Amino acid sequence: MCRAKITIILIIPVLAITLAGCGVRDKKHPLFKPQRHTISSEGDTYSILLAVLSNPVNHVRDADYYKKVLTEKLGWKDVFVVHKEGYSTVFWGHYRTWKEAQPNLRIAKAYRAANGSAVFAKAIIVPLPGKDIGPNEWNLKNVNASYSLLVAVFRDDPKRNYFGRKRFAVQYCRRLRKAGYEAYFYHSPVASHVTIGAFGPESISIKEGPKGKILEIKDPRIKALQHDFPYLAVNGAGMNEIVYDPKTRKEIRIPVKTYLIRIPHGKNRDQSNDTLP
Repeated sequence: MCRAKITIILIIPVLAITLAGCGVRDKKHPLFKPQRHTISSEGDTYSILLAVLSNPVNHVRDADYYKKVLTEKLGWKDVFVVHKEGYSTVFWGHYRTWKEAQPNLRIAKAYRAANGSAVFAKAIIVPLPGKDIGPNEWNLKNVNASYSLLVAVFRDDPKRNYFGRKRFAVQYCRRLRKAGYEAYFYHSPVASHVTIGAFGPESISIKEGPKGKILEIKDPRIKALQHDFPYLAVNGAGMNEIVYDPKTRKEIRIPVKTYLIRIPHGKNRDQSNDTLP
């Protein structure tokens, strides 16, 4: 089964920012002057995802340390952290639109720590973490089952002026359900996923083969869905996996197929890579 890695995770060593000096440049320089921003109560709002800290033991401490340094030493206002099971995320600001967040995103990317490292080089604009959009009964993490078929992924793409991934995922769920499919959505911190079906552990089996584990699908409903939805869609378009052919010495683009994922069961983390086997 073909798999695609679609998670964006920023894992940054907390020691990259040091209290001694902090690598702070002249705060009077316009590049390092944080922009004013407001919180909107209507529609999607955005924030800047600075870091995802996944140390299972120290992620809470590390994230709180980030907030302290950025707030007290750099003067960045509205830095906040969100602690979840197994990881913490560090955000900066609340913005009505992605354009409103752009000036502070440039500041984050341009920042250099005392050792010269670009600590937030991979910072991105994401929808503000909070209440999920969409009916609870369509939310995959509320489904009492083991597996579901991932058919689509939506991600905000600033370069293409593509925003509203949560809304798009729910809309796609609605269209699929009108067409008779048991569709669900799942919002992770950086992407929204759409799956179809809810299957128990008896629907598959995993066996050891000569080249590793082999997934065997026992439930004919899964095979029928794979027939109806053979390829994974990302922001409404197909996604290719690039492989190298040693015979022709050329790269080959292979469409990524839809695949089973384990249902997150209430965990607010990105499960899109939790594929089988």
